[in-house]
Amino acid sequence: GDLLLTEFSKKLMMCVRALDTVARLGGDEFAILLEDISGESNAVYVACRIKNELQKPFTIAGNEVFISGSMGIALSSSGHETPEQVIRDADTAMYQSKANNRSNFTVFEPAMHARAVERLSLETDLRRAIERREFEAYYQPILSVKGKHIVGYEALVRWNHPERGLI
Repeated sequence: GDLLLTEFSKKLMMCVRALDTVARLGGDEFAILLEDISGESNAVYVACRIKNELQKPFTIAGNEVFISGSMGIALSSSGHETPEQVIRDADTAMYQSKANNRSNFTVFEPAMHARAVERLSLETDLRRAIERREFEAYYQPILSVKGKHIVGYEALVRWNHPERGLI
């Protein structure tokens, strides 16, 4: 694993200019800071170069190893106030890329952040719903079409959300 990370980082360095920064954030996540680029097209160009390099095998201890990777692109022109916001948005775009199609890249759009915040809010509400006993059981009969009689029941759980109503 360590050898693969080392070789991968070498390939990343070959895809960027000397003035750009490549950093390992942890595990198998890397960040690249492209200095003085003139827009999204240049970032996409670098992402395509990385994608092409990832399609080639790595030779590790005499074995060919293939990997895939998902990339998120956040542009500093998006009105970020802190570096952490840029990384957050790149991370959000990366997870969108993973969800859509591995071995690809996604450019961050503000709607992605709004969806992530909404999902987090819903997840938080869901955790609280258990404590607040907001779940209700509904029973539904299962009918035999042939015999036209009840052959069983299924229990359905509905969430009675205090603001969103029945979910």
